[in-house]
Amino acid sequence: MRNFLFPVRATEASATQVAATGAGQWGDLADDTKGFRGAIGAGPRAVPDWTLERARTFSVAGYRANPMVKAIIDTYTSFCVGDSGLTVQCTVPDVHAVVDKFRTDRRNRDVGGDIWLRDHMLMGETVLEPMVGPMSGRVRLSIIAPERIAGVSLVGGNPLWLDRIHLAGADNAEGLAIIDVDDMTGRRTGDIEFWASWQALLTDTRGYPFLAPILDWLDAYDQVIWNLIDRTALARHLVFDVTVDGDQTAVDAFVAARGGRHAPKSGSVEVHNNSVTWATKTADVGSFEDTNTGKTILTNIAGGAGLAKTWLADAEDANRATSLTMAEPVRRRVGGVQNVWLAYQQELLRFVVDKAVEARTLPELVDVPGSQEKLDPAETVSITGPEIAAADAQVTAEVLANLAQGLTGLVAANLMTPEAARVASKKAWEDYAGIPYEPQLDQADGSRVDDVAGEVARNQPPTP
Repeated sequence: MRNFLFPVRATEASATQVAATGAGQWGDLADDTKGFRGAIGAGPRAVPDWTLERARTFSVAGYRANPMVKAIIDTYTSFCVGDSGLTVQCTVPDVHAVVDKFRTDRRNRDVGGDIWLRDHMLMGETVLEPMVGPMSGRVRLSIIAPERIAGVSLVGGNPLWLDRIHLAGADNAEGLAIIDVDDMTGRRTGDIEFWASWQALLTDTRGYPFLAPILDWLDAYDQVIWNLIDRTALARHLVFDVTVDGDQTAVDAFVAARGGRHAPKSGSVEVHNNSVTWATKTADVGSFEDTNTGKTILTNIAGGAGLAKTWLADAEDANRATSLTMAEPVRRRVGGVQNVWLAYQQELLRFVVDKAVEARTLPELVDVPGSQEKLDPAETVSITGPEIAAADAQVTAEVLANLAQGLTGLVAANLMTPEAARVASKKAWEDYAGIPYEPQLDQADGSRVDDVAGEVARNQPPTP
């Protein structure tokens, strides 16, 4: 692959680079002076269509041909989805049954699994058309390629309120409504699920491939490795420098007597007098320089991808502890990608439940076990993924126990109401235990740290 954005390097962003990224509000690559526009009357700083398509093309090509691209994407999908997949949390059996029927439908192909996240990271966008059975409310999905999108319209020009997707070549001039919660009914309605990720600005309405910022660096790393391989292969060719004492006539006579300029066969004996000197020539591969260059480039790639360098390829002098333990910044960056993906999946499942309610397969309100309240069926559904890093249940339990003592002291000192303490404790449970707080947990009868640790360990999803 070749550099897709910046074929000419510069210490600062040139007008060509600004135009390619859309940072200068579009521009004409044929004229560097048109890389910018004045602040008055300026439009959104959107990524040009040709840049977006090239980024997608090189992302897909990289995953299929570049081992480092594959390593980055597979690392994210393994940790965010994992071999255990996503887990639905729902305390209402009838609602859980509707969700399970949707997720296990063979036509939906393991919705939310690793291939779904992989596609989303490579393309930056996912466009789904839910096909809803009018009588049963059952939902099946149809994939729409993101490159078919001709435009995204907004409600009142507000980029926070996406309105419709317009597809190239479609008969519907009005476009397809993006699924959102209806303010009147409180249920999700629309024609299209549109997931756009990794935008730079609030005004961006289109997604951007996850690998786009490091594609050039991946290409540079690939070039260094292949240059080293080419020079190493060249060095394997043995070259002889033969010196013949005499003029060109003597040289020609020597070549004729040997029958050509071929190298001696392996295991053979070459006989000559003292007027002929044979010397072997070797080439310097330059592996030391290329190795250091490759490490420098890989460090930048790993930082841009949000992963530890040791997780990609080069362990260098890292010890076992640093190799097996994910640093906190890396864990949080991978966890951030997982949270984005879980939010998309949760909204999709809640759309499925809302359609079941519209088809009267589910009631408008359901009873929550262990609670006296009635909830909208969609609100009882949440989804969790595998742990990014294995948590110590005992440490988690001690943190929760210490927090509980602190909250108790604040309530006793009239610095916090019991209701606020209850909300804080539920939030802490979800943050530290990594699982949604369910009403039946209010009835837990464990007063010791060991009891809490056991409850945390039992409820945590399997470690990938």
